Amino acid sequence: MSDVQTMKSIARMVPPGSRVLDLGCGDGALLDLLQRERACTGYGIEIADANVLACVQRGVNVIQLNLEEGLAMFDDNSFDVVLQIDTLQHLHNAETMLRETAQIGRAHV
Repeated sequence: MSDVQTMKSIARMVPPGSRVLDLGCGDGALLDLLQRERACTGYGIEIADANVLACVQRGVNVIQLNLEEGLAMFDDNSFDVVLQIDTLQHLHNAETMLRETAQIGRAHV
């Protein structure tokens, strides 16, 4: 996601100070925006090496993980908001991912 207006629209839906998990976070631009403008904390999940590196360079916490493997590493209600902006349609296990997302987060965007 690189469109600044789209990112700002999404950011307005995230309550300030939220603990956020961004599934398929790409280069971390949205999480970076949420940290700077909404005082959020959290993690991005990304599989691509170049995007993981971009997240690290931005100062965004990132975990390199294939989402097809699930989210078992996180406890229930670990996050206030779970973002799946451009991810779900790429997964073979979409139903499982939705169930796990509902368990680990309180709000889903």
